[in-house]
Amino acid sequence: MSRDFDDFSNILLRPRRVQILRILMEQGTMRISDLRKILNIPASSVYYDIEILRANGLIIRDGPYVKITSKGRMLMEKVDGLLSASQGEERVGTRTEELTDILLMRPLTMNMYRLGANVLLLYSIVIITLGLVISFLQSYELFLLVFVEGSYLMPIGITVMSILAYIGIALFIYRYLLGSEIIDIKLLSGILTSLIPTMLYPTIITVITPWIPPFPLSIIDALLKALLPLVSLIILATVLSISSGKPMEYSLLFETILLLIPSVIIYILLFK
Repeated sequence: MSRDFDDFSNILLRPRRVQILRILMEQGTMRISDLRKILNIPASSVYYDIEILRANGLIIRDGPYVKITSKGRMLMEKVDGLLSASQGEERVGTRTEELTDILLMRPLTMNMYRLGANVLLLYSIVIITLGLVISFLQSYELFLLVFVEGSYLMPIGITVMSILAYIGIALFIYRYLLGSEIIDIKLLSGILTSLIPTMLYPTIITVITPWIPPFPLSIIDALLKALLPLVSLIILATVLSISSGKPMEYSLLFETILLLIPSVIIYILLFK
């Protein structure tokens, strides 16, 4: 049991998730909408926490209904005394989690997932394909997560290779670094969706270039190259966290090391 506590302490030490488990222990099977009303928090936050708890085997979800598992009940009974805190501390913790949800764009990711995995996959493919076409027409190439202007130093098709590498590294992180095994269409659609912010770069630059002078444009270009890959990393970290049940911080750390850092190093060496 001590191993279970070590594995799930990062989940149970989140006041909102503890509150969800306590409510389910008292109420039994509940509708997610009713649970959201009790907690008085955005639906996206509830769905995010439910997916984390479900991935760790602490609750079961059946459509709009959820209930706590015997594993979740046993774990809560074991650590309930250790996790008791004052109401003031819980309120501070809740506000902190809500702010974290906004900064990490979890509501955006959860709302996209509510479209359904198949629809999300289709939308992602369409937008990524559009980004590929525009990048080709405007002579942009993608180094993993950094777009650069075309150059003889880059082999043809580096953008497609970078996208495949991105997907492969994401699956590697999910399977071997986060220790999860189930790879389904929901995971794949989420990985492709996380690429959308980065793939919007060629479109944005193409649209604004005729209207903005060179000097402000260079600043905007630098900001987009920094912020859009970061948005992709954050969305991907949320997707991997939801699917694996592991803390988002792990995913974001691995992604930064394996995706963003090599991209920036190559970009600096070749073009600066």
